[in-house]
Amino acid sequence: MPEEPSCSRAEARQFCLDTIKEFYGFDYRRDWHIDLDTLLLPPAENHYSRQNRGAFWTLRDVRGDLVATAGVRHLAWKPNIVAMFPDRYERGEEIASLWRVYVRKDQRGHGLGRWLTTLCEGEADRLGYRTMYLHASSDAPATLAFWQAVGYRFVGTCETSTHFDKQITTAATRDSGLA
Repeated sequence: MPEEPSCSRAEARQFCLDTIKEFYGFDYRRDWHIDLDTLLLPPAENHYSRQNRGAFWTLRDVRGDLVATAGVRHLAWKPNIVAMFPDRYERGEEIASLWRVYVRKDQRGHGLGRWLTTLCEGEADRLGYRTMYLHASSDAPATLAFWQAVGYRFVGTCETSTHFDKQITTAATRDSGLA
């Protein structure tokens, strides 16, 4: 994704902001959505660039319309989260974090979120991460249930967020004997 034309990155950013507005009911906040702003920046400044041990995907339907997104970046981009769990995430740059797993409303319930999560975990493994962190809104019970169903374990809550993580044990990890 980061190597795609800036118009595709701008479209992905807007898709994420639109989904946030539709699902959670709030607008852009720089402190919460700066990672989306970095999609428009050169690779050195883009949280999701391969150069920064990250990745970002968009999924389109047969008409070419954007229907889903997902991203991986290291947790050091969110020092407040590292500070909340210092014993667990002492070195944030060594922890993958899962972000912006959004599926368009009419496409939900068809396995796209699960598929994107597996894709992200595989890429995190290839990038050398062994743990994946994520957080979700505490007032979205279906979302929380989804993350638990795909193997994420509860880490804690803070304000309006529930925090999870998971050891990454993809086929590549198992085959290398690192799991």
